Amino acid sequence: MGARDKLREVVSHARERFRSHGPDSYFEYKRRRERERKQAERRRDDAERSAEREREQAERGREHAERYAAERTAEEPQTDAPREDTSKPD
Repeated sequence: MGARDKLREVVSHARERFRSHGPDSYFEYKRRRERERKQAERRRDDAERSAEREREQAERGREHAERYAAERTAEEPQTDAPREDTSKPD
């Protein structure tokens, strides 16, 4: 290992030690902001998915109600005027 490599290693190690990872450091601030951004994005995505599911369920409910109503009207007996029985003499 040459002198240049040794110096590079020492400087690199010094930078790591110098960079603060304490609770008030810029490093922690960046991590916290990134975490909050990702959490907000996840919440937004979850809300969008939830709204989409609710819309789909409402549409399925409407389709079911329409189909059920159509089936009920098709099954209802037609109420015609009673026919006179012509086979029996009066």
